[in-house]
Amino acid sequence: MSKIDYQKLREIAEKTKIAGEAPVMPFDQRINALNDFMKHFSPDIALALLDERERNQQYIKRRDQENEDIALTVGKLRVELEAVQKTSAARIEAIDRTHKMFQREKDRADAAEKCIAELSASHSKLRDTMAGIHNTIRMDGGYTPLAAILNAAKRAYEESASAAGIRIKGE
Repeated sequence: MSKIDYQKLREIAEKTKIAGEAPVMPFDQRINALNDFMKHFSPDIALALLDERERNQQYIKRRDQENEDIALTVGKLRVELEAVQKTSAARIEAIDRTHKMFQREKDRADAAEKCIAELSASHSKLRDTMAGIHNTIRMDGGYTPLAAILNAAKRAYEESASAAGIRIKGE
C-alpha cells in the first residue's frame, strides 16, 4: 500500500464536512465533494489508519512499560545508594573512633615509655648510691650508724622517685 497523504485526506474531509453541513450548497456540488472523499478515503486507507493507530498504541504501551521498569529500577538503585551511604558513613565513623582510640593508646604508650626510661635512670642512680653506702661500711671497717645508712638510702630513694615523677606519702 502506498503512503497515506494525510494533508490531502484532511483537506478532502474538511470539504466533505462543509458539504454535509451546508444546506444551501447545490446538490451536485455536495455529491461531488462526497464522491471525492470516498475516492480518496477507501476501506484500504481506513484499515491502514486503524492499523497505524493500533501500532502507535502498542508502541505507547511498550514505552509506558519501559518507563515504569526504569522508574522501578531507579527507585531500587536509590534505596541501594542510601544503604551504601549509610554503611559508608558508619564505617567512616568507626574508623574515626578507632583512630582516636589508637591515638590515645599511642600517647599512653609514649608516656609509659618515658616513665620507664626515667625509672630506669632513677633505679641506676639508686643502685649506685646503695653501692656507695655498702662500700662505705665494708671498706673502712668502721662503724656506721644504721640511721645514717637508712637516711642515705631514703634520700636516694626520694631523689629517684622525684626524678621519675612519683609522689611519696607524706609529701
